[in-house]
Amino acid sequence: MMYAERLEKANSFDEIFSVVKSVVAKKLGLHRAGLSLVLADLPPNILALHEMGSNTIVMNRKTLEAISVQTEDKVVRNSYIFVILLHEYLHSFGFTDERKVREMVANVVVSTFGREHPAYTAAVNPLTLLDGKQIHLGSLSPPRPPTIVRDFDRESTPYIG
Repeated sequence: MMYAERLEKANSFDEIFSVVKSVVAKKLGLHRAGLSLVLADLPPNILALHEMGSNTIVMNRKTLEAISVQTEDKVVRNSYIFVILLHEYLHSFGFTDERKVREMVANVVVSTFGREHPAYTAAVNPLTLLDGKQIHLGSLSPPRPPTIVRDFDRESTPYIG
């Protein structure tokens, strides 16, 4: 199945991350296993982060919720998640230069999906995914405790039930 079709059909973070890992392995020859995903209420200017040396990607839950509320388009939501996970996955290999990682993400996305795909918009300006409109992040409610996403990166850890 082609990457665009796999991304469109994905129904979980794990399925989207599987596409990320396949694309990175094919396009860049890199593979890493054993990452976990945490959803946390981060400041609006931080979409996600990966602390060097850790096995955790932290995604901004508020931004993800804002996208989910403002569009029912599964391809748009999955494209956003794909790009965020791709960006942080590349950081997990030790790439520290933010500008270089953004450039790598854009190049991978263009060569995988083309410039017309929502993943390209997510790669070059993720907060304008909704037909060029700014994503509204809503009020600054009190932060909730972080949540670990279960069954993330399952293909790397099939022995864990």
